[in-house]
Amino acid sequence: MAVTVTLKTLQQQTFKIRMEPDETVRVLKEKIEAEKGKEAFPVSGQKLIYAGKILSDDVPIKEYKIDEKNFVVVMVTKNKTGSGAPVSSPTDAAATSEPTPSLGPMAATVSPLQASPPSEEKPPEESVTVSPLESTVG
Repeated sequence: MAVTVTLKTLQQQTFKIRMEPDETVRVLKEKIEAEKGKEAFPVSGQKLIYAGKILSDDVPIKEYKIDEKNFVVVMVTKNKTGSGAPVSSPTDAAATSEPTPSLGPMAATVSPLQASPPSEEKPPEESVTVSPLESTVG
């Protein structure tokens, strides 16, 4: 009996793929690549996540008890190791690879900065909260 697996990309695109329960995660990845394209969803770069677990390629789909009402997250990692490819086609590279690297460093840079002001703001709030309590007691 075939099952329908609902998938969702990090770009919030949702799609469904039908497969047999005995087929493996690897087969599902191949079907995703065939439907969505080898450039955008290469089998080697796909990570499938369901219920907080990364699905292993050699495990049959039925082992994960995937519910049709829930979805499997499709994450694609880029395997480009050399920086020569983006330099040779700057227009294409800017459109596809610029947002990802710029978000990573920004998030790493912004997170520590955002983490310190709230901790600096909390002590004055606590002292303001303590002051009315002390005046009420006294």
